[in-house]
Amino acid sequence: MSFLLLTSLVAYNRAASTPNIVFILADDMGYGDPEPFSVYPNMNSHAKLQTPNLATMANEGMLFTDAYCGAPVCAPSRCCLMTGMHSGHCDVRANGQFLKLDTKTVANVLTDNGYDTAIFGKWGLGAQNQTAKNDPVGKGFGNYIGQVNQEYCHNYYPYLEWKNQTAYYIEENKNASEKNCGEPDYQNCKWTGDLWTQNTLDYLNAPERKTNPFYVFLSYTTPHSGAVGSNSEYDVPVPRVSTGPYWKNNGSWPRVEIDYATAVTYVDDFVGEVFATLKKQGLDDDTIVFFASDNGASNEGGQNYAFFASSGPLSGFKRSLKEGGHRTPLIVRWPNKVKAGSRSDFQWTFYDFMATAADLADAQSSTIPANDGTSMVPTLTGQGQNQKDWVYHEYCQPNEDKQGWGQAVRVGNYTGLCIGNQPKNASDIPVCDKEKTFELYDLTTDLYQTKNIASSNSDMVDKIWNIMIQQHKKGDYCTDAISDMNWD
Repeated sequence: MSFLLLTSLVAYNRAASTPNIVFILADDMGYGDPEPFSVYPNMNSHAKLQTPNLATMANEGMLFTDAYCGAPVCAPSRCCLMTGMHSGHCDVRANGQFLKLDTKTVANVLTDNGYDTAIFGKWGLGAQNQTAKNDPVGKGFGNYIGQVNQEYCHNYYPYLEWKNQTAYYIEENKNASEKNCGEPDYQNCKWTGDLWTQNTLDYLNAPERKTNPFYVFLSYTTPHSGAVGSNSEYDVPVPRVSTGPYWKNNGSWPRVEIDYATAVTYVDDFVGEVFATLKKQGLDDDTIVFFASDNGASNEGGQNYAFFASSGPLSGFKRSLKEGGHRTPLIVRWPNKVKAGSRSDFQWTFYDFMATAADLADAQSSTIPANDGTSMVPTLTGQGQNQKDWVYHEYCQPNEDKQGWGQAVRVGNYTGLCIGNQPKNASDIPVCDKEKTFELYDLTTDLYQTKNIASSNSDMVDKIWNIMIQQHKKGDYCTDAISDMNWD
Protein backbone atom coordinates (compact mmCIF):
# COMPACT_ATOMS: atom_id res chain seq x y z
CA MET A 1 0.00 0.00 0.00
CA SER A 2 1.40 3.38 -0.97
CA PHE A 3 2.19 6.01 1.65
CA LEU A 4 -0.21 8.42 -0.08
CA LEU A 5 -3.07 5.93 0.01
CA LEU A 6 -2.34 5.05 3.64
CA THR A 7 -2.35 8.74 4.57
CA SER A 8 -5.70 9.21 2.81
CA LEU A 9 -7.23 6.25 4.63
CA VAL A 10 -5.98 7.49 7.98
CA ALA A 11 -7.47 10.92 7.29
CA TYR A 12 -10.77 9.35 6.18
CA ASN A 13 -10.98 7.12 9.25
CA ARG A 14 -10.12 10.03 11.54
CA ALA A 15 -12.88 12.13 9.99
CA ALA A 16 -15.36 9.28 10.26
CA SER A 17 -14.64 8.61 13.95
CA THR A 18 -14.85 12.18 15.22
CA PRO A 19 -17.47 14.72 14.16
CA ASN A 20 -16.88 18.06 12.57
CA ILE A 21 -17.85 20.88 14.93
CA VAL A 22 -19.52 24.14 13.92
CA PHE A 23 -20.39 26.84 16.45
CA ILE A 24 -22.54 29.75 15.23
CA LEU A 25 -22.65 32.66 17.66
CA ALA A 26 -25.02 35.62 17.43
CA ASP A 27 -24.13 38.85 19.21
CA ASP A 28 -26.67 40.29 21.68
CA MET A 29 -29.59 38.15 20.47
CA GLY A 30 -32.05 37.75 23.32
CA TYR A 31 -33.21 34.44 24.76
CA GLY A 32 -36.73 35.08 23.47
CA ASP A 33 -35.82 36.18 19.92
CA PRO A 34 -35.56 32.84 18.05
CA GLU A 35 -38.93 31.29 17.22
CA PRO A 36 -38.33 28.08 19.22
CA PHE A 37 -37.90 30.16 22.39
CA SER A 38 -40.73 32.62 21.80
CA VAL A 39 -43.51 30.22 22.72
CA TYR A 40 -44.09 31.95 26.03
CA PRO A 41 -47.03 34.38 26.33
CA ASN A 42 -46.16 37.45 24.32
CA MET A 43 -45.69 40.66 26.29
CA ASN A 44 -46.80 42.74 23.29
CA SER A 45 -47.94 42.43 19.68
CA HIS A 46 -44.45 42.62 18.16
CA ALA A 47 -42.94 39.61 19.87
CA LYS A 48 -42.68 37.09 17.02
CA LEU A 49 -39.57 37.36 14.84
CA GLN A 50 -39.08 35.20 11.77
CA THR A 51 -36.39 32.55 12.33
CA PRO A 52 -37.60 29.49 10.38
CA ASN A 53 -34.15 27.91 10.08
CA LEU A 54 -33.59 27.99 13.83
CA ALA A 55 -37.04 26.49 14.25
CA THR A 56 -36.05 23.70 11.87
CA MET A 57 -32.75 23.26 13.70
CA ALA A 58 -34.65 22.79 16.97
CA ASN A 59 -37.07 20.35 15.34
CA GLU A 60 -34.11 18.33 14.08
CA GLY A 61 -31.99 18.67 17.20
CA MET A 62 -32.04 19.51 20.90
CA LEU A 63 -33.24 22.79 22.42
CA PHE A 64 -31.77 23.79 25.79
CA THR A 65 -34.16 25.75 28.00
CA ASP A 66 -31.61 26.44 30.75
CA ALA A 67 -28.30 27.07 28.97
CA TYR A 68 -26.01 29.95 29.92
CA CYS A 69 -23.47 32.08 28.16
CA GLY A 70 -20.28 32.99 29.97
CA ALA A 71 -21.14 36.51 31.09
CA PRO A 72 -23.73 39.24 30.41
CA VAL A 73 -21.42 41.06 27.93
CA CYS A 74 -19.37 40.11 24.89
CA ALA A 75 -15.69 39.72 25.73
CA PRO A 76 -15.85 37.87 29.07
CA SER A 77 -18.54 35.61 27.66
CA ARG A 78 -16.34 34.72 24.68
CA CYS A 79 -13.43 34.18 27.03
CA CYS A 80 -15.43 31.48 28.79
CA LEU A 81 -16.41 29.90 25.48
CA MET A 82 -12.84 29.79 24.22
CA THR A 83 -10.98 28.79 27.40
CA GLY A 84 -13.38 26.60 29.39
CA MET A 85 -12.95 28.86 32.42
CA HIS A 86 -15.89 30.55 34.11
CA SER A 87 -15.95 34.28 34.70
CA GLY A 88 -14.46 33.93 38.18
CA HIS A 89 -11.33 32.36 36.69
CA CYS A 90 -11.15 33.61 33.10
CA ASP A 91 -8.53 36.15 31.98
CA VAL A 92 -11.14 38.52 30.58
CA ARG A 93 -13.60 39.92 33.12
CA ALA A 94 -14.76 42.98 31.15
CA ASN A 95 -14.81 44.31 27.60
CA GLY A 96 -11.41 45.63 26.54
CA GLN A 97 -9.32 43.03 28.33
CA PHE A 98 -7.18 40.45 26.48
CA LEU A 99 -6.40 36.79 26.89
CA LYS A 100 -3.06 36.17 28.56
CA LEU A 101 -0.26 34.96 26.38
CA ASP A 102 -0.04 31.47 27.87
CA THR A 103 -3.80 30.80 27.90
CA LYS A 104 -4.90 27.89 25.72
CA THR A 105 -8.19 27.80 23.84
CA VAL A 106 -10.50 25.14 22.46
CA ALA A 107 -8.87 25.78 19.08
CA ASN A 108 -5.50 24.74 20.52
CA VAL A 109 -7.04 21.54 21.86
CA LEU A 110 -8.73 20.61 18.59
CA THR A 111 -5.69 21.53 16.48
CA ASP A 112 -3.51 19.34 18.68
CA ASN A 113 -5.94 16.47 18.05
CA GLY A 114 -5.94 16.59 14.28
CA TYR A 115 -8.66 19.11 13.54
CA ASP A 116 -8.47 21.87 10.97
CA THR A 117 -9.71 25.02 12.72
CA ALA A 118 -11.19 28.27 11.46
CA ILE A 119 -12.88 31.39 12.78
CA PHE A 120 -14.78 33.86 10.64
CA GLY A 121 -15.96 37.06 12.31
CA LYS A 122 -15.58 38.72 15.67
CA TRP A 123 -12.75 37.79 18.04
CA GLY A 124 -12.72 40.54 20.67
CA LEU A 125 -10.17 38.88 22.95
CA GLY A 126 -6.87 40.36 21.85
CA ALA A 127 -4.92 42.80 19.75
CA GLN A 128 -3.65 42.49 16.22
CA ASN A 129 -0.20 42.92 14.75
CA GLN A 130 2.27 40.73 12.91
CA THR A 131 3.48 38.98 16.07
CA ALA A 132 0.37 39.01 18.24
CA LYS A 133 -0.04 35.95 20.42
CA ASN A 134 -3.59 36.64 21.62
CA ASP A 135 -5.22 37.01 18.22
CA PRO A 136 -7.04 33.97 16.74
CA VAL A 137 -3.94 32.62 14.97
CA GLY A 138 -1.90 32.97 18.15
CA LYS A 139 -4.64 31.12 20.01
CA GLY A 140 -4.76 28.04 17.83
CA PHE A 141 -6.92 28.82 14.82
CA GLY A 142 -5.40 27.78 11.51
CA ASN A 143 -7.66 30.05 9.47
CA TYR A 144 -9.00 33.48 10.34
CA ILE A 145 -10.85 36.28 8.59
CA GLY A 146 -12.52 39.00 10.61
CA GLN A 147 -12.23 41.79 13.15
CA VAL A 148 -9.98 41.31 16.17
CA ASN A 149 -10.55 44.43 18.23
CA GLN A 150 -13.70 44.53 20.37
CA GLU A 151 -14.50 48.16 19.60
CA TYR A 152 -13.82 47.89 15.85
CA CYS A 153 -16.47 45.19 15.67
CA HIS A 154 -19.12 47.91 16.04
CA ASN A 155 -18.40 48.94 12.45
CA TYR A 156 -20.67 46.89 10.17
CA TYR A 157 -18.81 48.11 7.06
CA PRO A 158 -15.10 48.26 7.97
CA TYR A 159 -12.39 49.20 5.51
CA LEU A 160 -9.80 47.06 7.32
CA GLU A 161 -10.06 43.40 8.26
CA TRP A 162 -7.53 40.69 9.01
CA LYS A 163 -6.82 37.49 7.13
CA ASN A 164 -4.79 35.39 9.54
CA GLN A 165 -2.15 37.96 10.59
CA THR A 166 -2.21 40.03 7.40
CA ALA A 167 -4.26 43.19 7.03
CA TYR A 168 -6.46 43.41 3.98
CA TYR A 169 -8.79 46.12 2.77
CA ILE A 170 -12.37 46.10 1.53
CA GLU A 171 -12.28 48.78 -1.13
CA GLU A 172 -16.07 49.18 -1.27
CA ASN A 173 -15.93 50.28 2.39
CA LYS A 174 -13.08 52.78 2.04
CA ASN A 175 -15.28 55.82 2.67
CA ALA A 176 -18.21 54.04 4.25
CA SER A 177 -20.98 56.27 5.55
CA GLU A 178 -24.76 56.28 5.52
CA LYS A 179 -24.71 58.42 2.37
CA ASN A 180 -21.89 56.69 0.51
CA CYS A 181 -23.16 53.19 1.25
CA GLY A 182 -26.69 54.06 0.16
CA GLU A 183 -28.98 54.10 3.17
CA PRO A 184 -31.36 52.29 3.84
CA ASP A 185 -30.04 49.23 1.96
CA TYR A 186 -26.28 50.02 1.94
CA GLN A 187 -25.95 48.36 -1.46
CA ASN A 188 -22.72 50.21 -2.27
CA CYS A 189 -20.78 48.69 0.62
CA LYS A 190 -20.05 45.20 1.94
CA TRP A 191 -21.49 44.06 5.27
CA THR A 192 -19.31 41.82 7.40
CA GLY A 193 -22.24 39.48 8.05
CA ASP A 194 -22.41 38.67 4.34
CA LEU A 195 -18.63 38.42 4.02
CA TRP A 196 -18.12 36.10 6.97
CA THR A 197 -20.96 33.84 5.90
CA GLN A 198 -19.45 33.54 2.43
CA ASN A 199 -16.01 32.89 3.97
CA THR A 200 -17.58 30.05 5.94
CA LEU A 201 -19.36 28.57 2.93
CA ASP A 202 -16.13 28.72 0.90
CA TYR A 203 -14.34 26.93 3.70
CA LEU A 204 -17.01 24.22 3.88
CA ASN A 205 -16.94 23.78 0.11
CA ALA A 206 -13.18 23.12 0.02
CA PRO A 207 -12.31 19.49 -0.82
CA GLU A 208 -10.15 19.20 2.31
CA ARG A 209 -13.28 19.27 4.47
CA LYS A 210 -14.09 15.73 3.33
CA THR A 211 -10.77 14.28 4.44
CA ASN A 212 -10.07 15.87 7.80
CA PRO A 213 -12.28 16.78 10.78
CA PHE A 214 -12.78 20.50 11.26
CA TYR A 215 -13.97 23.06 13.78
CA VAL A 216 -15.52 26.29 12.51
CA PHE A 217 -16.43 29.22 14.75
CA LEU A 218 -18.78 31.58 12.86
CA SER A 219 -18.87 34.62 15.12
CA TYR A 220 -21.25 37.40 14.07
CA THR A 221 -21.40 41.00 15.31
CA THR A 222 -25.16 41.21 14.84
CA PRO A 223 -27.78 42.02 16.08
CA HIS A 224 -25.41 43.98 18.36
CA SER A 225 -25.81 47.73 17.79
CA GLY A 226 -23.26 49.34 15.51
CA ALA A 227 -22.63 51.91 12.82
CA VAL A 228 -21.71 52.52 9.20
CA GLY A 229 -18.05 53.46 8.77
CA SER A 230 -17.32 54.16 12.46
CA ASN A 231 -17.12 52.43 15.84
CA SER A 232 -20.22 54.13 17.19
CA GLU A 233 -23.37 52.34 18.35
CA TYR A 234 -26.50 54.07 17.08
CA ASP A 235 -28.39 51.47 15.03
CA VAL A 236 -28.32 47.89 13.74
CA PRO A 237 -27.38 48.90 10.17
CA VAL A 238 -27.83 45.68 8.22
CA PRO A 239 -28.29 45.92 4.42
CA ARG A 240 -31.33 45.14 2.25
CA VAL A 241 -33.75 46.39 4.89
CA SER A 242 -36.29 47.73 2.39
CA THR A 243 -36.64 44.27 0.83
CA GLY A 244 -36.76 42.48 4.18
CA PRO A 245 -39.83 41.11 5.92
CA TYR A 246 -40.34 44.02 8.33
CA TRP A 247 -40.16 47.08 6.08
CA LYS A 248 -43.95 47.03 5.81
CA ASN A 249 -43.91 48.36 9.39
CA ASN A 250 -41.82 51.41 8.45
CA GLY A 251 -43.55 54.40 9.94
CA SER A 252 -45.38 52.42 12.61
CA TRP A 253 -42.30 50.80 14.21
CA PRO A 254 -39.18 52.73 15.19
CA ARG A 255 -36.62 52.32 12.42
CA VAL A 256 -34.05 50.78 14.77
CA GLU A 257 -36.55 48.04 15.66
CA ILE A 258 -37.08 47.23 11.99
CA ASP A 259 -33.31 47.01 11.60
CA TYR A 260 -32.97 44.80 14.68
CA ALA A 261 -35.68 42.43 13.52
CA THR A 262 -34.12 42.25 10.05
CA ALA A 263 -30.73 41.46 11.60
CA VAL A 264 -32.17 38.57 13.63
CA THR A 265 -33.83 37.13 10.53
CA TYR A 266 -30.64 37.53 8.47
CA VAL A 267 -28.68 35.56 11.07
CA ASP A 268 -31.34 32.89 10.71
CA ASP A 269 -30.92 33.00 6.92
CA PHE A 270 -27.18 32.45 7.37
CA VAL A 271 -27.84 29.44 9.60
CA GLY A 272 -29.92 28.00 6.78
CA GLU A 273 -27.10 28.59 4.27
CA VAL A 274 -24.62 26.75 6.49
CA PHE A 275 -26.92 23.73 6.76
CA ALA A 276 -27.61 23.73 3.03
CA THR A 277 -23.88 23.70 2.32
CA LEU A 278 -23.19 20.91 4.80
CA LYS A 279 -25.88 18.81 3.11
CA LYS A 280 -24.67 19.62 -0.41
CA GLN A 281 -21.12 18.61 0.50
CA GLY A 282 -22.20 15.39 2.19
CA LEU A 283 -20.96 16.63 5.57
CA ASP A 284 -24.27 16.96 7.38
CA ASP A 285 -24.41 13.58 9.11
CA ASP A 286 -20.84 13.94 10.38
CA THR A 287 -21.20 17.50 11.72
CA ILE A 288 -22.51 18.71 15.07
CA VAL A 289 -23.74 22.32 14.96
CA PHE A 290 -24.22 24.60 17.97
CA PHE A 291 -26.17 27.86 17.89
CA ALA A 292 -26.19 30.38 20.73
CA SER A 293 -25.95 34.07 21.59
CA ASP A 294 -23.06 35.57 23.53
CA ASN A 295 -25.18 37.32 26.16
CA GLY A 296 -28.65 38.64 26.91
CA ALA A 297 -30.86 40.85 24.80
CA SER A 298 -29.59 44.14 23.42
CA ASN A 299 -30.91 47.37 24.88
CA GLU A 300 -28.40 49.69 23.22
CA GLY A 301 -28.05 51.84 20.13
CA GLY A 302 -31.61 53.11 20.55
CA GLN A 303 -33.08 49.61 20.49
CA ASN A 304 -35.47 48.56 23.27
CA TYR A 305 -35.26 44.92 24.31
CA ALA A 306 -38.91 45.00 25.42
CA PHE A 307 -40.20 45.86 21.93
CA PHE A 308 -39.92 42.23 20.77
CA ALA A 309 -39.96 40.74 24.29
CA SER A 310 -36.39 39.71 23.52
CA SER A 311 -35.75 38.31 27.00
CA GLY A 312 -38.85 36.12 26.75
CA PRO A 313 -40.04 35.17 30.25
CA LEU A 314 -36.79 36.24 31.92
CA SER A 315 -35.95 39.30 33.99
CA GLY A 316 -33.11 41.52 32.81
CA PHE A 317 -31.16 42.00 29.60
CA LYS A 318 -27.55 42.44 28.49
CA ARG A 319 -25.27 43.47 31.42
CA SER A 320 -27.71 42.09 34.01
CA LEU A 321 -26.85 39.38 36.51
CA LYS A 322 -30.45 38.23 36.45
CA GLU A 323 -31.44 35.40 34.12
CA GLY A 324 -32.17 37.61 31.11
CA GLY A 325 -28.60 38.87 31.13
CA HIS A 326 -26.83 35.56 30.71
CA ARG A 327 -29.23 32.80 29.66
CA THR A 328 -28.73 31.86 25.99
CA PRO A 329 -30.99 30.26 23.34
CA LEU A 330 -28.85 27.17 22.76
CA ILE A 331 -29.76 24.67 20.04
CA VAL A 332 -27.61 21.68 19.07
CA ARG A 333 -28.12 19.52 15.98
CA TRP A 334 -26.27 16.30 15.09
CA PRO A 335 -28.19 13.92 12.80
CA ASN A 336 -28.66 10.38 14.11
CA LYS A 337 -26.82 11.25 17.33
CA VAL A 338 -28.94 13.98 18.95
CA LYS A 339 -32.62 13.06 19.13
CA ALA A 340 -34.69 15.20 16.80
CA GLY A 341 -37.19 17.51 18.49
CA SER A 342 -35.79 16.92 21.97
CA ARG A 343 -35.57 19.42 24.81
CA SER A 344 -33.23 19.53 27.79
CA ASP A 345 -33.09 21.53 31.00
CA PHE A 346 -29.43 20.62 31.52
CA GLN A 347 -27.67 23.76 32.76
CA TRP A 348 -24.96 23.83 30.12
CA THR A 349 -22.69 26.88 30.05
CA PHE A 350 -20.16 28.40 27.67
CA TYR A 351 -17.34 27.20 29.87
CA ASP A 352 -18.53 23.63 29.21
CA PHE A 353 -17.76 23.93 25.49
CA MET A 354 -14.07 23.09 25.75
CA ALA A 355 -14.81 19.90 27.69
CA THR A 356 -17.60 19.03 25.27
CA ALA A 357 -15.48 19.64 22.17
CA ALA A 358 -12.59 17.67 23.63
CA ASP A 359 -14.95 14.78 24.35
CA LEU A 360 -16.35 14.88 20.82
CA ALA A 361 -12.82 14.91 19.40
CA ASP A 362 -11.67 12.08 21.67
CA ALA A 363 -8.86 14.44 22.64
CA GLN A 364 -5.76 13.21 24.41
CA SER A 365 -5.93 14.28 28.05
CA SER A 366 -2.44 15.78 27.84
CA THR A 367 -3.71 18.33 25.30
CA ILE A 368 -6.58 19.61 27.44
CA PRO A 369 -5.73 22.48 29.81
CA ALA A 370 -7.28 22.79 33.26
CA ASN A 371 -10.83 24.10 32.92
CA ASP A 372 -14.10 24.48 34.79
CA GLY A 373 -16.26 22.63 32.28
CA THR A 374 -18.32 19.47 32.04
CA SER A 375 -18.88 17.57 28.79
CA MET A 376 -22.50 17.63 27.67
CA VAL A 377 -22.02 14.67 25.30
CA PRO A 378 -23.99 12.26 27.56
CA THR A 379 -26.97 14.62 27.43
CA LEU A 380 -26.64 15.12 23.69
CA THR A 381 -26.50 11.42 22.95
CA GLY A 382 -29.41 10.50 25.21
CA GLN A 383 -27.40 8.82 27.95
CA GLY A 384 -28.35 11.48 30.46
CA GLN A 385 -26.22 12.95 33.21
CA ASN A 386 -26.60 14.55 36.59
CA GLN A 387 -27.36 18.24 36.72
CA LYS A 388 -24.38 20.50 37.36
CA ASP A 389 -23.71 21.27 41.01
CA TRP A 390 -23.72 24.98 40.27
CA VAL A 391 -23.43 27.60 37.50
CA TYR A 392 -21.22 30.60 38.26
CA HIS A 393 -21.22 34.16 36.89
CA GLU A 394 -19.62 37.42 37.98
CA TYR A 395 -19.59 40.82 36.34
CA CYS A 396 -18.45 44.38 36.88
CA GLN A 397 -20.93 47.27 36.73
CA PRO A 398 -24.07 45.18 36.19
CA ASN A 399 -27.38 46.82 35.39
CA GLU A 400 -28.42 46.27 38.98
CA ASP A 401 -25.63 48.61 40.17
CA LYS A 402 -23.76 50.51 37.46
CA GLN A 403 -21.02 51.50 39.90
CA GLY A 404 -20.78 48.13 41.56
CA TRP A 405 -19.86 44.49 41.05
CA GLY A 406 -21.64 41.23 41.60
CA GLN A 407 -21.97 37.47 41.42
CA ALA A 408 -24.79 35.15 40.41
CA VAL A 409 -24.80 31.43 41.23
CA ARG A 410 -27.43 28.89 40.29
CA VAL A 411 -27.82 25.71 42.35
CA GLY A 412 -30.57 23.43 41.10
CA ASN A 413 -33.60 25.64 40.59
CA TYR A 414 -32.37 28.32 43.00
CA THR A 415 -30.33 31.30 41.92
CA GLY A 416 -28.55 33.67 44.27
CA LEU A 417 -27.38 37.22 43.55
CA CYS A 418 -24.89 39.23 45.56
CA ILE A 419 -24.27 42.78 44.34
CA GLY A 420 -22.39 45.60 46.07
CA ASN A 421 -19.42 47.91 45.84
CA GLN A 422 -16.54 47.06 43.52
CA PRO A 423 -14.03 44.92 45.44
CA LYS A 424 -10.50 46.11 46.06
CA ASN A 425 -9.28 42.71 47.24
CA ALA A 426 -10.48 39.13 46.94
CA SER A 427 -11.23 39.24 50.65
CA ASP A 428 -13.99 41.78 49.91
CA ILE A 429 -15.95 39.09 48.07
CA PRO A 430 -18.88 38.43 48.30
CA VAL A 431 -19.61 42.14 48.22
CA CYS A 432 -23.17 42.26 49.54
CA ASP A 433 -24.55 42.00 53.05
CA LYS A 434 -25.45 38.34 53.50
CA GLU A 435 -28.23 39.09 55.97
CA LYS A 436 -29.70 42.22 54.35
CA THR A 437 -29.08 42.46 50.62
CA PHE A 438 -28.43 38.91 49.37
CA GLU A 439 -31.09 37.86 46.84
CA LEU A 440 -32.40 34.32 46.37
CA TYR A 441 -35.03 33.18 43.87
CA ASP A 442 -36.74 29.88 43.15
CA LEU A 443 -36.84 29.70 39.34
CA THR A 444 -39.40 26.90 39.43
CA THR A 445 -42.10 29.24 40.69
CA ASP A 446 -40.53 32.65 40.07
CA LEU A 447 -38.76 32.65 36.73
CA TYR A 448 -38.99 36.44 36.47
CA GLN A 449 -37.23 36.80 39.84
CA THR A 450 -39.66 39.03 41.69
CA LYS A 451 -39.80 37.40 45.15
CA ASN A 452 -36.61 37.37 47.22
CA ILE A 453 -36.81 34.31 49.50
CA ALA A 454 -33.35 34.61 51.06
CA SER A 455 -34.65 35.28 54.56
CA SER A 456 -36.51 31.96 54.71
CA ASN A 457 -33.85 29.77 53.07
CA SER A 458 -30.68 30.27 55.10
CA ASP A 459 -29.19 26.88 54.20
CA MET A 460 -29.32 27.59 50.46
CA VAL A 461 -27.99 31.12 51.04
CA ASP A 462 -25.05 29.65 52.97
CA LYS A 463 -24.36 27.13 50.22
CA ILE A 464 -24.35 29.73 47.46
CA TRP A 465 -22.36 32.18 49.58
CA ASN A 466 -19.60 29.61 50.01
CA ILE A 467 -19.53 28.91 46.27
CA MET A 468 -19.11 32.64 45.64
CA ILE A 469 -16.11 32.69 47.97
CA GLN A 470 -14.54 29.53 46.57
CA GLN A 471 -15.03 30.15 42.84
CA HIS A 472 -13.69 33.69 42.57
CA LYS A 473 -10.02 34.09 41.73
CA LYS A 474 -8.44 37.53 41.92
CA GLY A 475 -8.80 39.29 38.58
CA ASP A 476 -8.81 42.74 37.11
CA TYR A 477 -12.51 43.24 37.87
CA CYS A 478 -13.37 46.45 36.07
CA THR A 479 -10.12 47.58 34.44
CA ASP A 480 -9.80 48.08 30.70
CA ALA A 481 -6.78 45.88 30.11
CA ILE A 482 -4.81 43.14 31.79
CA SER A 483 -1.20 43.63 32.69
CA ASP A 484 0.13 40.61 30.77
CA MET A 485 0.36 42.26 27.35
CA ASN A 486 4.06 41.81 26.55
CA TRP A 487 4.39 40.33 23.07
CA ASP A 488 8.10 39.73 23.37
